[in-house]
Amino acid sequence: MNNQQRITIIGSSNIDMVAQVPHLPKPGETVGNAIYMQSFGGKGANQAVAAARLGGNITFVTSLGNDMYATLLTEHFKNNNIDTHYIQYSSDTSTGTALIFVSDDAENCIAVAPGANAELSIDKIQSFEAAVISSSIVIMQAEIPYETIKEISLLAHKKGVKVMVNPAPAVPIDLDFMKSIDILVVNETEAEIVSGLNIKKDGIKKISQELSSKGPKCVVVTLGSKGVYCLCHQKEYTVDSFKVKAIDTTGAGDTFCGALAIALAENEMSIKALQYASAAAAISVTRMGAQPSIPYKEEVIKFLKEQNINL
Repeated sequence: MNNQQRITIIGSSNIDMVAQVPHLPKPGETVGNAIYMQSFGGKGANQAVAAARLGGNITFVTSLGNDMYATLLTEHFKNNNIDTHYIQYSSDTSTGTALIFVSDDAENCIAVAPGANAELSIDKIQSFEAAVISSSIVIMQAEIPYETIKEISLLAHKKGVKVMVNPAPAVPIDLDFMKSIDILVVNETEAEIVSGLNIKKDGIKKISQELSSKGPKCVVVTLGSKGVYCLCHQKEYTVDSFKVKAIDTTGAGDTFCGALAIALAENEMSIKALQYASAAAAISVTRMGAQPSIPYKEEVIKFLKEQNINL
């Protein structure tokens, strides 16, 4: 899992303001006795940090605001051995912010103010095109403008660069965009929105087949405590979840994506690649916060050995 090919991750950066509460508040309800913490987040940043901690050669492209957080985040990325050369800086708006409630049973709800993330627009692509076309794999999410991630995906596909897209928050994807995606990673909600089908009615396999028919070579559906289902080149893979005591699920999906990117940068899809990503995500849910919870490569290898899985 230790490859030195360039992985370029393009996406959002946020400051996460997290309140751990006994239960998620209902409309109009005030929940007291919260425990507060502030940390770095954003789906793009989470995936970049995860891939870097797991041994990848990571370049991260993001847009930061005109505030002190821009400096703090840039230093944070450098401290995680991430190439920050292509980061964009806005002079007009603040760094993105996420307000997160986490309940004692590890459920969460999140409100995001995109801030500078919304300024990572299509006209900025030229400034980091070199990073895209020199990569082994490019990974994107949906917390930056849709037209930007579509254009980058089309560019990477044209240049023969592998493309992984995690459309989170869930967003419909047009056919031209879908045809440029190599690996589509979705959770159950995202799978329904992107496919237009219903999981209870149609099932994971049918939804995956529908998504695959539109272009992606591999469709990976994360199922939380039920594990992972993958349809890749018409071959099915299923991986059970690892049994851990969940404290906070925030960022688990991003940790999964970052770990999977490491596994797939040089190699094809496999059960072991999915197990590696699932193990990293399992470790992350046992800790509070998005980026603070992301494990290092040595932790994941040790965890898998304890599960009698040898990579």
